[in-house]
Amino acid sequence: MTILVTGATGTVGRQVVEQLAKRGAGVRALVRDPAKANFPAGVAVAQGDLLDVDALRSAFSGVSTLFLLNAVVPDEFTQALIALNLARSPSTGSTSSVPTR
Repeated sequence: MTILVTGATGTVGRQVVEQLAKRGAGVRALVRDPAKANFPAGVAVAQGDLLDVDALRSAFSGVSTLFLLNAVVPDEFTQALIALNLARSPSTGSTSSVPTR
């Protein structure tokens, strides 16, 4: 089971990644700038942005769970919808089952 964490270099996201890794979960962190990705050993880094559909498709490959954190910005709703729609899409190679409620 791999968990994709968006917003992984932010204040909350970094803590989420660290706690998941500490508990032995498979973690993939979506980051815009890999230079900021100073994560525990074993955490995979995927470079991308919530508005970059191709990068998200790649990041979702083999993922079973999404921990979606996005910034409070004017297009935050759009970012969330793109991520959720891709998480549900069988074309991403994701094994996730995102709740619909």
